[in-house]
Amino acid sequence: MDVKMKYYLVTILAAILIITASGCADLQTDINQPESILIHNKDITNSSSPDFHGNLLKGKFWKMTECQACHGPKYSGLTAPSCLTCHTTSFGPEACNTCHGSFTDPTRIAPPRSINNNSNTSDKGVGAHSKHLYDNTLGNQTSCFTCHNVPQSIYASGHFDTGLPAEVFLKELALANVANNAVYDPTAATCSNTYCHGNFVFYKNEAPAEDQFVFTADSMAGLNNTVDWTKVDGSQAACGSCHGLPPAGHIQVPLTACASCHGTVIDFNGNIIDKTRHINGIINVRQK
Repeated sequence: MDVKMKYYLVTILAAILIITASGCADLQTDINQPESILIHNKDITNSSSPDFHGNLLKGKFWKMTECQACHGPKYSGLTAPSCLTCHTTSFGPEACNTCHGSFTDPTRIAPPRSINNNSNTSDKGVGAHSKHLYDNTLGNQTSCFTCHNVPQSIYASGHFDTGLPAEVFLKELALANVANNAVYDPTAATCSNTYCHGNFVFYKNEAPAEDQFVFTADSMAGLNNTVDWTKVDGSQAACGSCHGLPPAGHIQVPLTACASCHGTVIDFNGNIIDKTRHINGIINVRQK
């Protein structure tokens, strides 16, 4: 190949490179930056938004297995961020108070807040939970197990594999004494025939001989009050609402005299001084 031919080839190649570079430069100015690809809506962490992930999970019956695909089996992050930044308890997002109870206090796992994010006691999912479990001033704190079959894991049978309302199976103190027919009516939201609201009978012939003088009949009985779960104004737990003052079958004495025999339970002003000895399934007399 002679020099002249080489010159032509070099010139042609140079022209091609210049044209190509110029064309690419023109094309680049027309290319927009790609938008970020989002798996979820941008409000997924906004608790006041309909797109909040809590609402998303509710629509999936709180099954979190899909979350683990991106957030990791322990929710500590994988291709998506860790959930444990907000869900700080040892169970992470699977903790009881993720869906009900106080999100900021893992010791308060019962409503309020209900599954439906309601905190009003008129809501059946809220009702008197706090009065029974946390703010009970008249007796021992009620356990979740007294009214529910408590699941051992989030996916245990009977947990959220059935629809609302939550099933109620009365046990323990609710069935004490003669209250084996205690029942909760989910439609009316009422508890009936429970020991804790007055379905009890104590028999004279079973009492110590030195205490039988207080009986005016063969037995003493409570009032067996049917209570409204959503009425939380104190009236259904007032002294005299579960048993008479004194109970039927007891000799007549004023409330201020109760402490004469029940001084470990109540003071002479009618105040409960040891709630562990009240509504506990037995009669606490003197130091018993």
